[in-house]
Amino acid sequence: MSLTELTGNPRHDQLLGLIGENGYMNIEELAALLDVSTQTVRRDIRKLSEQGLVSRHHGGAGRASSVVNTAFEQREMSWTEEKKAIAQAIADYIPDGSTVFITIGTTVEQVAHALLNHNHLRIITNCLRIAHILYKNPRFEVMVPGGTLRPHNGGIIGPSATAFVAGFRADYLVTSVGAIENDGALMEFDVNEASVAKTMMAHSRNILLAADHTKYHASAAVEIGNVSQVTALFTDELPAAGLHKILKNNQVEIVKASTSD
Repeated sequence: MSLTELTGNPRHDQLLGLIGENGYMNIEELAALLDVSTQTVRRDIRKLSEQGLVSRHHGGAGRASSVVNTAFEQREMSWTEEKKAIAQAIADYIPDGSTVFITIGTTVEQVAHALLNHNHLRIITNCLRIAHILYKNPRFEVMVPGGTLRPHNGGIIGPSATAFVAGFRADYLVTSVGAIENDGALMEFDVNEASVAKTMMAHSRNILLAADHTKYHASAAVEIGNVSQVTALFTDELPAAGLHKILKNNQVEIVKASTSD
C-alpha cells in the first residue's frame, strides 16, 4: 500500500509517513527532509493535528492514536518482520572473529541483536543504541568514537567521529541507507551522518547493505556512494530490472531474506 494516499496532499502524506516510521520527529528534521521551511512544517503539523492524524509536541510531532495511525503501526510491524529477516541473513554472513563497522538506523539495530550469539567480534559503531545492545556480550570488543550525540537516533557525528573511524580497517561494514536510486546511487538524509558512513565504506573490505523494499522508492538528498561498491545487498524484494542489472554487472551478491519461515 502506498504511503501517499492518506490526505491527498503529497507533502502531508510524506510527513505522516516519516512520523509513522519514526514515532516522533522534530520540526527541523522534518523541514530538512521535506525541503520546506520550519514555518511550513509547523502549519502542516497544526492542520494534521486538528484532523487527529498527528499529536503536536513542543518542537515536533509524534504519532496520534487514531485509526490512520494504527494502519501505520501495522505497516511498521510488518516492516519490522522484514528487517528482522534481513538482519538475520546479515548476521549469518559474518563469521566469528571479524572486525565490523555498524552505522546508525533501525535495520542495523536489528543486525546488532542478531549478532549477539557470535564470538570474538570487534565492533566499531557510531551509534550509542547499537553499542548498548552489544557491549554486554563479554566476547565482544565494542568501540565508539567521540563526537556530537544525536538525540533522535543515538548517532555520534562530527569530525572526531570520522577521524576515529578512519583509524580502522574493518572486515565488514553493516549499513543501511535512506534510499537507493535507479542508477545505483546510495542516498542518505543527513549530511553529517553521511560523512561517517562514507569513511566506513572507504575503510571496509566488504560492504553489507541492508535495504528493505521501501528503499527502492524512497527519496533522500545526500549521496554516500554507489551499489557498485557493495559486496552483498540484503533485501526482502528483488529490485527493478535496471538496478538489478547494475548489481549483476558489478558482481554484487543479492541475498533475498525470507519472512515466511
